[in-house]
Amino acid sequence: MSIPSLVRTATTIVVLAAGTAAVRATILRPRPSGLVIVTLDTTRADRLPAYGFGGVATPAIDALVSRGAVFDDVVSVAPLTLPAHTSLFTGLYPATHGVRENAGRALDRSHATLAGILHDRGFHTAAFVGSIVLAADRGLSRGFDVYDDGRANSTQLPKRRPGGEVVDRARGWIDGLDDKPFFLWVHLYDVHAPQALPLDVRREYGDRYEGGIAYVDGQIGRLLDALDRRHRLSTTVIVVAGDHGESLGEHGEKEHGIFLYQSTLRVPLILCGPGVAAARIPAATSLVDVFPTVLRLLGIGSAPRDGVSLVPALSGGRVPERAIYAESQYAAHFGSGALRMVRDGRFKFIDGPRPELYDLDRDPLEQQNLADEHLATVSALQRELLGMNANVSSPGAPTQLPAERLQALAALGYMGR
Repeated sequence: MSIPSLVRTATTIVVLAAGTAAVRATILRPRPSGLVIVTLDTTRADRLPAYGFGGVATPAIDALVSRGAVFDDVVSVAPLTLPAHTSLFTGLYPATHGVRENAGRALDRSHATLAGILHDRGFHTAAFVGSIVLAADRGLSRGFDVYDDGRANSTQLPKRRPGGEVVDRARGWIDGLDDKPFFLWVHLYDVHAPQALPLDVRREYGDRYEGGIAYVDGQIGRLLDALDRRHRLSTTVIVVAGDHGESLGEHGEKEHGIFLYQSTLRVPLILCGPGVAAARIPAATSLVDVFPTVLRLLGIGSAPRDGVSLVPALSGGRVPERAIYAESQYAAHFGSGALRMVRDGRFKFIDGPRPELYDLDRDPLEQQNLADEHLATVSALQRELLGMNANVSSPGAPTQLPAERLQALAALGYMGR
């Protein structure tokens, strides 16, 4: 599928959605029969053209933006891959689901996952992931008919796989689909340092972080191509989301994992599909909102979660106002203690050894700590944090990972940097 063909499909959807007769609109917007979630590891929102950046070409993502909803202010739950993905697929904050670090506790079987819910409703389910951080034994494989973490094609579990290989495997699975509903998750790890990119991408982009973004965009295009070839694109909800960002030197952090500033917490979220018109949604949202949102789009209810459905915002409604939480338990390994963050309106409070308060409307780069000047606001947000963690059980003992797994995580920049 070429990018122009995607835009033509999008135009048809928008025109139909603009019909004035409510009954007619219902007929012309059937319930989706597919769901594709693409997660972009280590991808900060402000490095995509969809969010105003001009240094990289992303035609596949741009085509999705032209017919979908772009959420402008999405907060990750943690600057780490496994906790962030676990929250995305459970609708729960890390304090609730218990997965606090990449090498810590795996997801307990007591927590329902998106794949498990859809599998129980007859969906074909498959996942193709690009990093050992999301290996099948970390808890997210439950509910997937196919969970491809690279183990089947190697004598040992690979630390990481290029997006081209991940998407090749996903395209093969798409080619075998029948008419049943399906859920596909594709995880692309290529933006994560150290980037191992094809020579042509390295020649075009001197900045490897930006080159990684261009490369994964090409893989998204290949994935959309496969869906179009199977005539499943126009009936499928497509979600593109970052799991966390990358500091790139801001606030003294080279990459990610420790601090809770916007550079590592603000991530892209783009959603398109049947019944979703092009829109920009400025309200603050969280990765935990993806779970209830896609289930509602598929016509499936779920038990209460930490996240809220964003479907009303897709038709001009409001996103419910509430505080949003994030944490870094990983920071405790570096002597600072665990960090917790709460966003409420324009104010962002980071609870750590040195309390930090930022007015994001006036200071989006978080350069001026207002904690000493706004003691009442700090006190209110501290109480908010206590309430958000009320009646949450201890994360418990960590999973005992094999030594070779810990070594692989260390090679990716964790466990002793």
